[in-house]
Amino acid sequence: MISYFLPLLFIAIVYVAMVVLNERKGLFRDQFATPLLKVLAYIWLALFLFLLTLIITMSAHAPPSAKDLAKVPFYSLFTLHAILIVFLAGWWLMAGRPPLAQFFNVQRDAPGEAVLTGLAVGVGGWIVTICCALVIALILQATGVLPKNPEPSATIAWMAALPLWKKILIVMSAMTIEEMFFRGWLQKRIGLVASTILFALAHSGLGQPFLLIGVAIISLIIGFTFYRTKNLIPGVIAHGVFDAVQLFVVIPIAFRAIGA
Repeated sequence: MISYFLPLLFIAIVYVAMVVLNERKGLFRDQFATPLLKVLAYIWLALFLFLLTLIITMSAHAPPSAKDLAKVPFYSLFTLHAILIVFLAGWWLMAGRPPLAQFFNVQRDAPGEAVLTGLAVGVGGWIVTICCALVIALILQATGVLPKNPEPSATIAWMAALPLWKKILIVMSAMTIEEMFFRGWLQKRIGLVASTILFALAHSGLGQPFLLIGVAIISLIIGFTFYRTKNLIPGVIAHGVFDAVQLFVVIPIAFRAIGA
């Protein structure tokens, strides 16, 4: 029971802090037409955070085995993304349906430059993430915190073995929906560091705790790009490049190397 209590307590503290800061500092940057709509938005946010935390905690504490995953329908992989879409749609409606480009910080000027920036950040961010993660892994192994030969995640192995078109759908869904929420909605409301922590924790259901370090590093890089450009597009492209390299190249090679 305590394994569920602590994450829910943490997210409750985050929620209260967000509401208090919005009342005092206008944290959310949204214009609600009536006080009732604002209260409904607060309730909507609470329900969303509670449900998301509950699902992620359940997944993290009981990661599926290879046998379990063999019975899992492919569409279930997009459950969290569907929840994010529903939340964003509800918040957008309650906030008075502002232009979507404004709501998600999509800049239409110089789209070519934005795409090239995203490609550069994606490739460069992948290199930096891999290098930093390897250094951290060596340090953790030397101190005994990380085992010498950690067990590979069954979920990641399952995704690596999927057909090409399914991998493409995973990458496309992650790069758009996750960036729309974690950068386009969340980061500009609670900041780079807090949104990065929540982004990493949202991936704890992958069943490989060490991967959260890499997730946090690339999230900081993409988040900093969003902070500097005030544009969602470079982050979407960078996220897609990073996930594609991992899913199409790095993970399959790594599993072949260990005979998995």
